[in-house]
Amino acid sequence: MYPAQVGYYKPESLGEALDFLEKHESKIIAGGQSLIPMLKLRILNPKYLVDIGDLKELSFIREGDVISIGATTRHSELVSKRLPGAEIIQETASKVGDVQVRNMGTVGGSVSNADPSADYPAMFSALEATMVIRSKAGTREVNALDFFKGPFNTALGQSDILEQVKVKPLRGYKQVYRKIVRRAGDFALVGLALVLKANAGVVEDVRIAFTGVSDKPYRAIKAEEALRGSKLDSSSISKASEIAVEGVNPPSDSRGSSMYRKEVMKRLLRNTLEEMKDAS
Repeated sequence: MYPAQVGYYKPESLGEALDFLEKHESKIIAGGQSLIPMLKLRILNPKYLVDIGDLKELSFIREGDVISIGATTRHSELVSKRLPGAEIIQETASKVGDVQVRNMGTVGGSVSNADPSADYPAMFSALEATMVIRSKAGTREVNALDFFKGPFNTALGQSDILEQVKVKPLRGYKQVYRKIVRRAGDFALVGLALVLKANAGVVEDVRIAFTGVSDKPYRAIKAEEALRGSKLDSSSISKASEIAVEGVNPPSDSRGSSMYRKEVMKRLLRNTLEEMKDAS
């Protein structure tokens, strides 16, 4: 199936893009790896596409007290960039799609699309990243936990552009992103973003976020609370893995039932925590 006829506009600056968005019914396109399939299926039918893919002012990786990643930064750029205190970003980027998708797709495009099975939303939720949103009225910052509203739904308004993602480095944390897929390059059946800090085997802080199990990234808050202050041993790990699936009802589809996804969640979390325990 081909997309419906659509207009195309390529601004030379972020300001021009914002002007156009305010006046026309449009969708942002950068790498197109998420948007083009949705256009082909006619899930979306905008009047115009606003191509910001070549805007250099939105393509950057800046390190410091805060790590800033521009919206048009390609996945492949993050794959080749180890960010101290946020190593999970590189690991997650390496698991996005295939080589072609990583070369063309952008961080902002994936985040803004908010696919319930995408990799970045869970990872940025675990890092408690801040999304910087730009409009003609100025900029505003939204925490990742509030940015993702539901399937393909975010805090972005019609005339907004995601400018960058900011992350505070978590030095001294073990960081892992794992996902279960049917075939290489697939979206996650279940994905897990886990960051943990322990001292003498006792958990000081932990953040657990899943993808593929809800209509938006799922933070297993009760499991986190059960682990904090506890010794990281097989008993606490088993308990947290059971608690992690409480209060979530994963979807059932051709790839797996809700019950199966819950079991995958438990085993994925348990195995990852056990590996962290053994590495301590």
